[in-house]
Amino acid sequence: MKNLLNKLIQVLGNATDIVVEQVETALWTITLPLGNIPAGVYAGGYWGDVTLLDTDAVLTITVGDLYNEGDFVFGEGTVGLNYADSNTGLAYTGDLDDLVAHRLADLYGLTAGGSEQGMQGEDYLSLDVEHPSLLDK
Repeated sequence: MKNLLNKLIQVLGNATDIVVEQVETALWTITLPLGNIPAGVYAGGYWGDVTLLDTDAVLTITVGDLYNEGDFVFGEGTVGLNYADSNTGLAYTGDLDDLVAHRLADLYGLTAGGSEQGMQGEDYLSLDVEHPSLLDK
């Protein structure tokens, strides 16, 4: 597990702003800064337009042996969002979902897309995240 974690950290860029915290023997959280997402109205997908305040975006993801089966896997990734009080939509399936996915790809080589609607929150975007080079363990 530790070797795969180290490989992941290496392919993410070993940046000093990446935070890795061990939460169990073979389970870690990784925090990746995504930069500022400007305030504005973002076209929504299935769940309406999103009204966002300035957001200093950060992805938090759990990796490791999530299911106690000896496999290194990616868990749910979340990006906290500063939705405006007047917001009625969700980032899921809209322009904001795409913006976050493109940032993750550009900054860290991660592929991501919004998790199913039932996993979305009123203050975060839930993502399914992978890294192509780690698919062939």
